[in-house]
Amino acid sequence: MNQEQNNQKFSTPAAIVLGAVIIALAVIWALHPSSPSAANQPTPSVNINNVKVAGEPFVGNANAPITIAYFFDYQCPFCKQDEETVIPQLMTDYVNTGKVKIVFKDFPFLGPDSLTLSTAARAVWDVEPDKFYEWHKAVYDAQGEEGSGWATQTEIMKITTDVLGATDAAQVANLMTVNAAKYAAEIAADKTEGDSLGVQGTPAMIIGTQLLVGAEPYSAIQSAIAAAAKSQ
Repeated sequence: MNQEQNNQKFSTPAAIVLGAVIIALAVIWALHPSSPSAANQPTPSVNINNVKVAGEPFVGNANAPITIAYFFDYQCPFCKQDEETVIPQLMTDYVNTGKVKIVFKDFPFLGPDSLTLSTAARAVWDVEPDKFYEWHKAVYDAQGEEGSGWATQTEIMKITTDVLGATDAAQVANLMTVNAAKYAAEIAADKTEGDSLGVQGTPAMIIGTQLLVGAEPYSAIQSAIAAAAKSQ
């Protein structure tokens, strides 16, 4: 069976169910939206020790002394800016040296495509966790205009096949269907947690007892990491 036939094999049934998945996720997202009025309320105090990290996708040494909770949306252009500048530096200076692990927290607030991408990400993590970050980066490399409909099933499966190969991509497509309710609950939990912590948009990072919102310069993140290390 060639790759085109293999893609057709898993794309058709997934396409039928994904519509229902998107609707279900959209309902959950609508129940927990980012509230514009939150900007007028005091920012809650944060502590990385109180952020749920167990079971979440992450990159780095599982026992790294510093944990960063990274709230993101795959359609967010400011997240892409971070992915092209800040995250690579973090990877080189801290993650690859065992000092920091980055925990990926879903905060999809830009519509149904964001929810679909988060669902795919959860499936990728379950199928091939060692390639999660490579897939994550590939999605941002392929990012189109916000709300333009660029994140089609065909595009998502193309990215997934390029990174994981056709066999694992088929497993991802299957899990997006089989585990739809499970992933929807996990995504909604991340979104609700972010709302409770004062995350009003993406990107946002919790480092130690600091919440950094927006495309912060790398120096600000380094300072937060140093402060977190000092407080240990």
